[in-house]
Amino acid sequence: MFVTISLVLSLAILGLIYTLSQRKHSTQQRKFELLICLREVLALCRQHRSLTHQTLSQQETHSQTEHDLSKLQKRLLEKSEQLIQIAHFDNKPSYRILQNSLKTVLNEWEQANVGKNQRLHGKLIRHCMYLMDDVVLAWLAESGREELSDEYHMNWQQIFDAMETLTQLRLCIDDSRNENNNLRIRHYCELMQRKLNQLALISPLTLGSPVCSSAMRQLNEITDSSGLMPESHELYQLSTELSATIAQVYDHMLNDLVESLYHPLPQLVVA
Repeated sequence: MFVTISLVLSLAILGLIYTLSQRKHSTQQRKFELLICLREVLALCRQHRSLTHQTLSQQETHSQTEHDLSKLQKRLLEKSEQLIQIAHFDNKPSYRILQNSLKTVLNEWEQANVGKNQRLHGKLIRHCMYLMDDVVLAWLAESGREELSDEYHMNWQQIFDAMETLTQLRLCIDDSRNENNNLRIRHYCELMQRKLNQLALISPLTLGSPVCSSAMRQLNEITDSSGLMPESHELYQLSTELSATIAQVYDHMLNDLVESLYHPLPQLVVA
């Protein structure tokens, strides 16, 4: 009798352990899939910003550009719907808000000027990153890995500060009404240099890439010269290179973190 009771208890404990393990795996897998999908939405938003900027900056729109935009917008809507499907029931409203924000940008960018288009997309990109941050923070809290949590908070703050500095630089580009605009641009370029140096501690290889090296060289030319300021389209191109660098640093940090918690993220392919 004692043996039977012991066997039943052992089986019950094993069953409970298995159930808890499966539940934990399911929760981790959902967070993993959310981050994969949010990563793709973030990259697609950056592509959409680039294409719409190109369209608004040109007098004529090429049929290929229109085709690319239509295809890109369809993928964005599909991914936003996929996010809602993946999310836990309690979190679905957050992803519906993202989907509504996305639809607003897709509907309004054609009526916007270049500057407003940059602001619309910048807000959407930050929205994606905030949702990614929410997923990561919840995952870290469940993992109990305090050392990872502290490192993530520090790195996230540096990346977010770099994004905010880039946003301020972009706002200056078309603000020709301000007499001190060139001084403001130089100020934010100098500040951007410092932010990039901080990001180099997070991802040295990214900051050594050709794209980042080119951006750093242009920043140096702007801050070291009191001569003519580059044209608006050149400054926007510089901001695009800076944005790509920050995105790569963030992706590098995210991949390292998720690999420590679960599995490495798959290679990001959105083209």
